[in-house]
Amino acid sequence: MTGNQNQSSTLTSSAKRIGILSDIHGNFHAMEAVLEALDGENVDMMVCCGDVVGYGARPNECVEAVRERGIPVIAGNHDHACLLLTDITNFNDIAKAAVIWTKEVLTEDNISFLRNMPLTIKDEANNLFYVHASPKDPGEWNYILTMGEARTNFNYYTEQICFIGHSHQPFIIENESGNLACPSKPEIDIRPNRRYLVNVGSVGQPRDHNPDACYVICDLEANRLEIKRLKYDIQAAQKAIIDAGLPRELAERLAHGM
Repeated sequence: MTGNQNQSSTLTSSAKRIGILSDIHGNFHAMEAVLEALDGENVDMMVCCGDVVGYGARPNECVEAVRERGIPVIAGNHDHACLLLTDITNFNDIAKAAVIWTKEVLTEDNISFLRNMPLTIKDEANNLFYVHASPKDPGEWNYILTMGEARTNFNYYTEQICFIGHSHQPFIIENESGNLACPSKPEIDIRPNRRYLVNVGSVGQPRDHNPDACYVICDLEANRLEIKRLKYDIQAAQKAIIDAGLPRELAERLAHGM
């Protein structure tokens, strides 16, 4: 369970072109590339679905970029782990090592910022919902990996679109009157008679065998959703991890998207 007192936050934005990113995991090289791309996309707003830190070598820079840009951001399990707000017993040894290292290097200001992130964000004006792991149990960090899990979670939010991260595997699931479908194309039309569950993938540590950074554009004027991929300087991110003394596996996996 989470120790966060700020369970939910509400946006009052009129933004219609939104860039959604998640699971940055201290990979500032990937984050910089994605933020630059989103600036070029002329988005009205960005939202982050959590796990700003953990694994990568530049957690402070990642948190500071979110803070400086005023990006609404949700708490992820690694954000909480680095604050000792969630149990890391079930983390593997590499993840534990990264958590311990990150906890030691985070500044007090960034710790305070992470501690106050909510578990969910509602954008009431745009009928959107954001959570790191699952709408059903936001603070339990459960994965949505199957259609059955997706079907269950559609019952735990009322908005038309829910954006999640956590698994680092992007997908779009459409719900038309209880019939679920997973489009094979990365870009779809948003239709008024359907609801959506969208995993926006990972900026800093993709795990779908594609090493390119991943993010989503939600265009509510054009009624389009698009999962986008972007190359970044993976070798620089790897060097930063190795130079920091973090486990080499964290560097090696970046080149393979796994």
